Amino acid sequence: MRLWLLLLAVQLTHCNPDKYKKVSTEEVHFGTSASSVLFFKNVRQIFYERQENKAAKAIIYRLRERARDASIPLLYPTIVLLWAQDEASVILEKNEFLAHTDTLCFIWEDTARHLSGQYVFPNGDRRSHYKLAAQLYHSIQEKHLLWLKTDSANIPFFTTEHQREPFRKTMIDYFRLVNVLR
Repeated sequence: MRLWLLLLAVQLTHCNPDKYKKVSTEEVHFGTSASSVLFFKNVRQIFYERQENKAAKAIIYRLRERARDASIPLLYPTIVLLWAQDEASVILEKNEFLAHTDTLCFIWEDTARHLSGQYVFPNGDRRSHYKLAAQLYHSIQEKHLLWLKTDSANIPFFTTEHQREPFRKTMIDYFRLVNVLR
């Protein structure tokens, strides 16, 4: 019996079919289902810091293992579960390095395909947060090189697995919560 449980645990932790599934960066999803919320609360919630906002009827989740370094630019995807509306949003929180910036511009480069472009984030409503989060998730999947464009220089962004992986995990949890990934 113990061997069976061990094998099941190994399979669940190492087999992640959603890891490479592409997600639209244009199509916005906020609606949750009873089953997706139940899965998140029973399986994934333990990996998150939980903060309740009773006035907004919301629960805010921040991944515990996120990188925390004030000397480099970092964005943290935060899941906001609006339980009274059966919706969830992903909100990008800035670290101290980015705290006083309004609009962010990221440059991405796909060295294998010789492509490049940029993502502009005006720090607006939940749709703009979703769009940038989905774009950065796509860049992580595609192993793009990323830079934060500033007036004086381009600063490398998400350069290590320790910075990228928590972002990717949170986005997979969010996409599962809003039924984009199953």
